[in-house]
Amino acid sequence: MSNFEEPSGKEEPSSTPLPSLPDDVAPGCLAPVSSSEHPALSLFSKSYHFPRVIALQKFKAISFFKEPPYKKRRKEEPSSVLSPLPDDVVLSCLARLSRSDYAALSVLSKSYRCLVASPELYKIRSLMGRTETHVYVCLRTPHVPNPRWYILRRRKTSFDLIPIPSPSFPIPSEGSAVVALDSAIYVIGGLIKGSRTSDVLRLDCRTHRWRHVPSMGVARASAAAAVVDGKIYVLGGCRFDDESLSWGEVFDTRTQTWESLPPMPFRKKHHEYIHDCVVRDRDVHAVDIEERSFYYSPREGKWGIGNRSEVEGLRRDWCMIGNLVFSLSRHGRIYWCEQEPGPENLYRWKEVKGLEAINGILSRSRLVHISKQVVDLYSKGAVDLYSKRVVDQNTIIYTKGRILDFSLWYPGARLSNSGGNLLLFWDEMVGKDQKIWCAEISLERCQHGNIWGNIVWSHALITLDLYPFFSDRYKLLYSASVTL
Repeated sequence: MSNFEEPSGKEEPSSTPLPSLPDDVAPGCLAPVSSSEHPALSLFSKSYHFPRVIALQKFKAISFFKEPPYKKRRKEEPSSVLSPLPDDVVLSCLARLSRSDYAALSVLSKSYRCLVASPELYKIRSLMGRTETHVYVCLRTPHVPNPRWYILRRRKTSFDLIPIPSPSFPIPSEGSAVVALDSAIYVIGGLIKGSRTSDVLRLDCRTHRWRHVPSMGVARASAAAAVVDGKIYVLGGCRFDDESLSWGEVFDTRTQTWESLPPMPFRKKHHEYIHDCVVRDRDVHAVDIEERSFYYSPREGKWGIGNRSEVEGLRRDWCMIGNLVFSLSRHGRIYWCEQEPGPENLYRWKEVKGLEAINGILSRSRLVHISKQVVDLYSKGAVDLYSKRVVDQNTIIYTKGRILDFSLWYPGARLSNSGGNLLLFWDEMVGKDQKIWCAEISLERCQHGNIWGNIVWSHALITLDLYPFFSDRYKLLYSASVTL
């Protein structure tokens, strides 16, 4: 029987918590709850049906959620109408609500704030099958020292990014490795004022509070990180020419300790910068700046050289869905491959079909204004820059410089797994505006081994006026999905 089905028979359940409360108190308890949850509440008991719903609407119309002045509220904490009830009953009621309603409940009293942040509540939600997947996105904002994290909110007809509180301490501007584990997001290493850091930050997604966890033994930036059996493995991102540095470390979240991994026997300079990684068969596979892959096996405690790719430009934005690896190429196309490589030790990548509209949008998203040029980062691997210096009225010196791979400066887009669908984030320059877009893509495996993508929805989340400073672009740094 579903958790929301009304029991059969004539007997009305006697353990419903709110019917025992006075009729003038119960509406006050239900008033903070979103109207979308009223049908679900009405299934608990006949007492929740129209008479109380009507009273609830009247209560909302009269009160408008008016609160006493802030100073008065600080002196007198309101008593919770659910406080006489056992905690397990209250948690059972709260677990049936959408998590989007918890923010409203938490402002009522300290007891509510504790309840909606308690691990027990999320265990009950999991047992009831009421978990929800929440997507977090990190943007770097011009002239702001700390990147800003947002949560993707889905409305009935639109989508937007809601900022979450930033920490009071500095966080890396970019170059961090990001993983989601249980109810938290870990931001590992990165660059602070241009230097690598060993700091590790933890965002509790239940309360949106930040804190430091024990630092790594080695400062890292552009490292790979992945979760295997509840532990966080971090590879690379440190100087390749210092043999004393541990090339890999593992963090045990239970004991809150870091341990060094065995030395990497074939470390090269191109391993210093890792673009992405995935977990395949409980091994951590990473790809470096030269599109060469390697892996670490926690079970065997050893390193190995990964398989080569037959398609160029698939070195970033890897995403695992089931036993398939998805990647966004530098040419604006989404590819997939099986976990196991094909003949000749090659990954047989295939393009996801049906996404021609997205391909064109992604190509336009890589148009960048630099040195009075509009550069297409997909079609041009190198960018020539000229600096002008006037010596006197008769002498002007032009100095030519070249960026061999400018695409490394702008990630362009991010892929994320959201409930078995692909979430794609990207930015686009439209005239003087920059837009941050998101699309959800469902996947279907068809005959002949092809995978087709269907764009479920696509929306511009943020529109920014950059004129006249086109170089002051917002930058998509990371995305992560958390189930709560």
